[in-house]
Amino acid sequence: MIGIAIGLGVALGWLLGRVIEWQLRGLRPAPSPTGAAAAWLPLLGVLRRRDWLLLAVELVTLGVTVLLWRSYGFSVRFWALLLVALVLIDTGAIDWQVKLIDTLVLLVATLGALLAAPLLSGAWLNSLLGALVAGALFVFFFMIAKLLYPQQAAPFGLGDVYLGIFIGAVVGLVHLGAALLYGMLLAGLASLALIVVLGYRRARHVPIAYGAFLCLGTLLYLVLWPLS
Repeated sequence: MIGIAIGLGVALGWLLGRVIEWQLRGLRPAPSPTGAAAAWLPLLGVLRRRDWLLLAVELVTLGVTVLLWRSYGFSVRFWALLLVALVLIDTGAIDWQVKLIDTLVLLVATLGALLAAPLLSGAWLNSLLGALVAGALFVFFFMIAKLLYPQQAAPFGLGDVYLGIFIGAVVGLVHLGAALLYGMLLAGLASLALIVVLGYRRARHVPIAYGAFLCLGTLLYLVLWPLS
């Protein structure tokens, strides 16, 4: 069965990579050219093109698929969480590359997460409260960011608010704090690394993809701590 899980992860990673490639068309430099046939191979194609973003997407998708399968088998809950993971990977990859989050995608995904709450957080009320609390918290963060960075692009944008609401709907109020903590710690470590390497004056003007860290942190939480 693990062979099926690996094959599924490879296939989904390849498909998601093609979707992200289409989403980023014209928004980033074209990757290094390679042979037409090799370009269509999972993992090897993006590796030969040195497209590190899509290589990461395929590897993360593979890893998450296998780890979710180990926790849930091929149950209905597995498929629901896998769809959530694909949304998080897509959102994180786009935000990492162009510092943008597709709010329409997250709005639709949030509605889906609320409808599928019994399969995700365990209860509709838990998911609804998670979404509301996360929304209020992230709106507060958004306002603080605007006050701290009035003359430049704030590191925390409106897209992050939508992302927070989606995460809250997925994990529910019970798991919200822990799930967000993972992403915040990763973002904090990245910011600290920038300060160490560049110095505070330069680092404060380097935007970080905060949404990408929230996505990665939530993925880590989902695969390490089953929602029960």
